[in-house]
Parts: sequence; C-alpha cells; structure tokens
Amino acid sequence: MAAVFSVVASVIVGHSYSGAAKILPPTPPQITRIDSIKKSKTKYDLQIYFSVASTGNRTSKASLISTLVSASGKRCSANVGKQSCTIRGVSKNTTVNISAKSKNVGGYGLPSSIVRYQVGSSSWTIASRAPATATKVVLRPYSEFVPSSYSSKSPAPLVIALHGYSSSAKQQESYINFKAVAEQRGFILVSPDGTVDATGNQFWNATEVCCNFFSEVDDDAYLISILDDMESKYSIDRQRIYFVGHSNGGFMSYRMACKHSDRIAAIASLAGATFLNSSDCAAKNPVSVLQIHGTSDATILYNGGAILGKQYPSATASTAQWATFNRCSNNATPRADKLDLVTTIAGSETSITSWNNCRNGTKVELWTLDQAGHVPALSTTFASKVYDFLASHPKS
Repeated sequence: MAAVFSVVASVIVGHSYSGAAKILPPTPPQITRIDSIKKSKTKYDLQIYFSVASTGNRTSKASLISTLVSASGKRCSANVGKQSCTIRGVSKNTTVNISAKSKNVGGYGLPSSIVRYQVGSSSWTIASRAPATATKVVLRPYSEFVPSSYSSKSPAPLVIALHGYSSSAKQQESYINFKAVAEQRGFILVSPDGTVDATGNQFWNATEVCCNFFSEVDDDAYLISILDDMESKYSIDRQRIYFVGHSNGGFMSYRMACKHSDRIAAIASLAGATFLNSSDCAAKNPVSVLQIHGTSDATILYNGGAILGKQYPSATASTAQWATFNRCSNNATPRADKLDLVTTIAGSETSITSWNNCRNGTKVELWTLDQAGHVPALSTTFASKVYDFLASHPKS
C-alpha cells in the first residue's frame, strides 16, 4: 500500500462567549504547494503550504494562532502568520496522500481535498491540480508500456488494466505482472490510476455498487479518452482492444463493455461483477467475457452480495447475463481440464465453465478458483493465461 500522510492543520481561533455569534466549525483549508527538498540520495524534506479560508465567523486569518502539521508520526508547526511547515526525512519515490483540516473553538471542519504526491518529483502547485471530475488524459496522466517488437507498420493489440479499490496502477502491475507478457506477446499495456476519494483511496466509478462512495467522477469518459489518445499515438489493432480489472477494476471493465461494446473485443474481471439488472447494461454488440473468482472471497462474494445495501450479482450470474446477451447457443458447460493459477492452493484449483457458439465468435467463461480469496497468490502463468483468452477473441 502507498504510504498515507495525513496532514492536519489545527487552527485556534479567539472567542468571546458574551453576546458573540455561534462559532461554526471552519471551512476546509486548501493545500496550495508542495516542494521536495533533497537532503540525501534517498531522503527528502516536504515543504507544505496551505491557505486558511475566511468565511464570516467560521475562520479568520487574523485570529490564527498556530498550525500543527503531522505526517506518519512526524510533526512540524507554523508560527503566527505563517502558512507552511516542513516534514523531514521522507523516503524518495514514496507516494503520499496529503490533506488538511482546520479547527477552531467550534470544532474540526471538513478535510481539504486530497493531494497525491510522489516524494522527489517536481513541485506541485494548486494551479496544476487536476479537477476531481477530470476526464481528459492531459489532466490525468497514465502509464503505458510498449513492447520492443512494436512497429507502426503492424497494428498492436491494446490491454487497459484497471486496479482495485484503494490500490494503484503500480501495485496492480506488481501483483499481476502484465508487462512481461506484453513484451513476450507484443501487445501495448496501459495502466491508469483512479481518482482519490475523501478517505484517500483510489477508485473507479463503475456500477451503482462499486465504488463511487464519495464522488461521481466520469471514469467512463476518462478511459475512453485514454483509448482515443493511444489510437492517436500508436498503430492500435482496433479488433483487439481489451480491458482487464481486479475487484473495483473488474466492475469498471464490465461497465466499459456495456457502454462501449462497439470498441471493446473482450474483458477479463478478477473478483468483480457486472450490473445486477441486465437493463442497466446498454451493450449493443457482443463482447467476450472472462470472469475469474475465488469461492472464499470475503470482499466480493462469489455467490453475490451487497455493499452499503446495494446488491451485485454472483460470479455465475454475471457470466450468464453476458452469455444471454451474446446469444450463446449452449447452457453452461463445465470443462474437463483445470488450471493451476493460485500458488498457495495445492493442485489445479481452477475449474472452467464455458458458454460457446456465441454471436460474432465471442465466448463467455467463468474460472472458479476453489477456496481462493479476494487477492489470491497468483501463479506466474496467470497473466499469460488471461491474455490467451483475450487474444483468442478479437472483434469480428
């Protein structure tokens, strides 16, 4: 997990009880600048600047006495009239989530917006902040991996990999290891990050269940802008555009298949789920679907469940819904062969159920990981097996 630095600004305000108006908790302050100051090859100091809002009797800059800033047990304070302080000795390349909240005699106010910052990178200023609802890649950069075999003369498949809730693109890659497969198999890999919610966790606004708990950012538009951007920069095989996601990223992959079935050939979801009601999925073209799910998943239940009172379908129902839409001619058919995809479970724990003879050559499969949890210890062959499924089902 990325280190989380919670920057707390405590603002003490003078107050007279006699005949005075009620003092309300302060409005949120605002992080305005973050500088990395190099102290050694591996350590930096963080100089953090913030502004204190002034709104009637809620916060007054003139009455500011002191500001306390804390980060992972380290503290610094700003004296009267100053609105910055320094957190010392932070490791280079650590990704930190920085926020602030102010306090007066009325109590603590709401926290500021979170600023996600990599220690040792260039200075961050409020002018460079991406809006919380940014849908353009210029405001929300993403990472890409292009295999050494790439040639503009030969269109390459594209895989867009989506991390789970509270995770990141970097953590997702470390977990699944798609880059090595991209190099071996010659596809381009894109790894974007979701936005940060009020609790400091990155998320995708996928279905009504997961995981837009705090905001309504249009991740659909953002991911399509990535696709458009990649097609403008590289020779992309438009018959081989795939989405892969874990957990919240799996939910988002289903959403993209529903909204953009004209562009997406296939998706793979590890521990995600589609919409509960098929009427919420506006797909117009068949899309090949691979659902991978552990029977002992206690976070997104294999047999379906609910998050904050909102229900999601089971792994079987998610795949069956797509098999119906794709007009597969057969019922669910168990395959005789099994896969060994989880290193901590002995033998070949993964059974395969297939729906075949679907429209336009598509296919639907459910890989059931017996006794596996939400974040199973994946084998080194997992990514290549997933790509085998994707690559076998281009758009027709």
